[in-house]
Amino acid sequence: MDALSAAAFGVVLAATAGLRAFLPVFSASLAAWLTDLPLPDNLMWLEKPQTVLIFGVATLLEILGDKVPLVDHALDSIQVLTKPVLAALAATPFLYQLAPEYSVAIGILLGAPLALGVHSAKATARLGSTATTGGVGNPLLSVAEDVAAVVSIVVGFLAPLLALVLMALTVFFIARLALRVRRRRRTSAPQRS
Repeated sequence: MDALSAAAFGVVLAATAGLRAFLPVFSASLAAWLTDLPLPDNLMWLEKPQTVLIFGVATLLEILGDKVPLVDHALDSIQVLTKPVLAALAATPFLYQLAPEYSVAIGILLGAPLALGVHSAKATARLGSTATTGGVGNPLLSVAEDVAAVVSIVVGFLAPLLALVLMALTVFFIARLALRVRRRRRTSAPQRS
């Protein structure tokens, strides 16, 4: 993977962390373990089989927990803090190919806000789903998020620049849905006198 494609894939992983916190880090770890992905010295632990296993189990638990009403909201609350960190971690190995000396800083400055933005829009959409369906629609929304995250990562690995465009479109539609939910909540809220 050339440096530009690797950086595009890193950005896709960072954005995907806004949907699923551990899946992008698991993917980065798996890529480091299975390929000759160059890693900064401080991230060499990502290519260890036990790291792949730990992030794989965390990914599975997150995906399953997100299907359970109330647990999904608890995860969203906790992941406001963890998703930006995991986004930077997932993006850094791929940004390393573009700018080795600045990869960690770029990963933090680009990955963290991107994941937080996607997460905020997703959480707002989830609140709208809870309000309109009583939480019954949340597992279906969660499955759609899983599909979007997995497809983004697979396409990102195969065609990083295309995945970057698709991720931008996905973020646009999630943000649009979140804005619609916010407008509905404002218009349905009782007016104070």
